Amino acid sequence: MHRLLPIQLTLLACVLIGCGPPPAIPGGTPGKLHADGQPLREVRLTVFDHDGHPQAFAVSDNQGNFQLRKEATLEGVHLTPGSYRLTIESTGEFPMIWPRAYRSPEKSPLEIDWTAEQTEIDLNVPEPKLAL
Repeated sequence: MHRLLPIQLTLLACVLIGCGPPPAIPGGTPGKLHADGQPLREVRLTVFDHDGHPQAFAVSDNQGNFQLRKEATLEGVHLTPGSYRLTIESTGEFPMIWPRAYRSPEKSPLEIDWTAEQTEIDLNVPEPKLAL
């Protein structure tokens, strides 16, 4: 009984004063994903270097905003100057479909030449079809 008292008191304190939200994970290079000016939500994008190695990923929010992160740790990734190829795929409840090439690191037409002066990725993609 006495061993459970500290656990019970901790739980009671969390209920009474709140444990608070989890700490925010700092993000990396920010960006916006859209099609014809309309934000695209719940789209996963992956950034590959010129050798085809994944460098970062992100999932767009309701406004099409995202921040690049490292896959395994979710640590923020800030792009260094260079050329990158990006892939996109839908992750939402109502899947969106782009041509197959947009999912291929070797064939995706989504390319960016990132410079040290740039601060945000602005990615405009073709309007997707909705999978029903």
